[in-house]
Amino acid sequence: MKKFLIALFAAVSAFAGNGTVSLSPAVVMLRGEAGQNTTQTLTLRNATSRAMSFDVVAQDVVVRNGARAFVDAGQIPGSIAATAVFSERHIKVLPGSSATITARFTIPSNASSRAVVAFFRGADNIHNATYSVGSLLTFTLSDNTSLATSALQVEAQSASSNLAVAQTCTNSGSEPLVAKGMLAVIGEDGRIAGKAALAPRRLLPGERAELGAQYGAELQPGRYRVLVTYDYEGRSSTQSAEVTIR
Repeated sequence: MKKFLIALFAAVSAFAGNGTVSLSPAVVMLRGEAGQNTTQTLTLRNATSRAMSFDVVAQDVVVRNGARAFVDAGQIPGSIAATAVFSERHIKVLPGSSATITARFTIPSNASSRAVVAFFRGADNIHNATYSVGSLLTFTLSDNTSLATSALQVEAQSASSNLAVAQTCTNSGSEPLVAKGMLAVIGEDGRIAGKAALAPRRLLPGERAELGAQYGAELQPGRYRVLVTYDYEGRSSTQSAEVTIR
């Protein structure tokens, strides 16, 4: 069967006493269709002074009431996690070293979610705590991407804070997306007084989050139009509002 195309790599870390444990990649974005499979190489690095052990499991990532939830493999119809095949199910990583495993997933024809996490669950009790890390894999199976946004909320500049914007964004389509936002402040003369980038946000289908930013400079008194534009998967969504700076 054909394999998914990889779109993004990253890394994630967990603190464990006197060092960190990091897993890469932390996020893999894939595009394909039901029936295809992907095999990913995951590398765990132990930068602590002690050996650490981990159990390797897969969980489906679902969205309930606008927020993510993790579900054990096989607990939902079309479970992607249930197809997981790991080269190792338990690993021990010595201090200052790393361990690599492969993870294979196949997308069921009735897949009901679009994400799975390969979870390295800490098996050691360190100061009454365990340390775990995971890699998130998202799967895009169609072009049905859509972003719904609430009315733009603007907090005017004050003596103690700069202008700030916020709004609720919801992935209203059936596929994962990454929303990349830009704030533009336009003066009464129609010229752009300044811009500020909003931190990108990954949203699974049905996931909801409040996104926003604070403008980094002081504005002169006057009337301004505030524009926030989100770009996602080749599409865009724009909201605007008026504000007076006194």
